[in-house]
Amino acid sequence: MVLFVVAVMVLVAVGVLLWKAVSAQALATGNGAADEETPTGPTRSPGASRARRTRPVAPDDDPEFLRSLDEQVRRDREDPPGQG
Repeated sequence: MVLFVVAVMVLVAVGVLLWKAVSAQALATGNGAADEETPTGPTRSPGASRARRTRPVAPDDDPEFLRSLDEQVRRDREDPPGQG
């Protein structure tokens, strides 16, 4: 079992190295597609290195969501369903 896990890890490592070598060679010879030449990792433009990015807010950190949830709970307490 251990030998199998080691063999899989070695095959994955060899596959990644071959993929990197082939993609680097394709870029160097100009055989790669245009979208392969664009960087795939995080990049920074010189002018926007410190630009503030807006990130999604988790529901438990969003004041508007918490306010609406509080209002919904209050409405449910004041007017329980089934009584009317």
